[in-house]
Amino acid sequence: MSNRAVLLQKIVPNNPEAGLALVTKPVPKAEPGQVVVRIILRPLNPTDLLSYRFERYAHAKPGSFTPGSEGVGIVHDVGEGVTTVVKGQRVVPFLGLEYLWKGEGTWQDYVSVRADLVWVVPDSISDFAAAQFVVNPWTVHGLLSDLKIPKGEYVLQTAAGSTLGRQLIKLAKHWGIKTINVVRRKEQKAELKALGADEVISTSDEDVATRVKEITGGKLAYGALDAVGGEFTKQVLASVRDGGQVFIYGVLEGWEATVGVGDLFRGVQLTGWLLYSELTKPERPRVFISEVSKLIEDKIIEPLVGETYDLADFQLAIKKSEEVGRGGKVFLKG
Repeated sequence: MSNRAVLLQKIVPNNPEAGLALVTKPVPKAEPGQVVVRIILRPLNPTDLLSYRFERYAHAKPGSFTPGSEGVGIVHDVGEGVTTVVKGQRVVPFLGLEYLWKGEGTWQDYVSVRADLVWVVPDSISDFAAAQFVVNPWTVHGLLSDLKIPKGEYVLQTAAGSTLGRQLIKLAKHWGIKTINVVRRKEQKAELKALGADEVISTSDEDVATRVKEITGGKLAYGALDAVGGEFTKQVLASVRDGGQVFIYGVLEGWEATVGVGDLFRGVQLTGWLLYSELTKPERPRVFISEVSKLIEDKIIEPLVGETYDLADFQLAIKKSEEVGRGGKVFLKG
């Protein structure tokens, strides 16, 4: 029995994927208080690529770093003192920063985690939903909860065509919050409207701040969520009411964000929001598990499934995950 793993073997400037290779590692032993999980399915998330690509974010150490922020698997073995799970159960291991920074991610066949960080998946939740139970759904729930938008008011979100953006549209609709959704391609408008989006703005032929004023009758959005950053953040702030809150949670245009001083004078607040920081708050994981699992069971939050590749084909999967209009989240199986 072997443990295949995607390993960062070296840093290759301007071509980080060239430093990744599929290797064989020993299957971890079940130490006391630990659970060894055989991962059967894991999504490719942007945070996985960031973990080894960008110096400002990455904690990758060549020779010992395996990416992968989440997944679903089967309990392979349990250590002494573990009574919460048994062999053969389907589970989600919660890999916090203590695992991810050390490179003990899910892009391998087996992971070992503390027993208190393993959640038994109900039969009503599919493998694909369980595999992406954490990063997108918990972020969507946390962002929308923390904005505290009253029913009937508008939230503005960028990168609305992403898996996270689509889940936010449905959750906002469920909570009675109206959405203004910003996308790059006008072809996405009808698709997002069909999901329940109230308004969709295409940056290819529309000015965001102007359209938001028109949509809201001059009130502007109550709050906003920005996954883009860069120059575009300035337009996001300009589209939010006086004293409104903007959370920036992504860096699609880089690690800098431009803001208008006039918007700061209006009291618009720009704050970074990171899921892994939220998970250090004792009650947050418990709330996410309880509420998000119910939302998934009720089909309010649903997985957007694209193509699935074998773990050995991780290079093809990475390329596919960054294609525009790929049609869903890319997964690695096996």
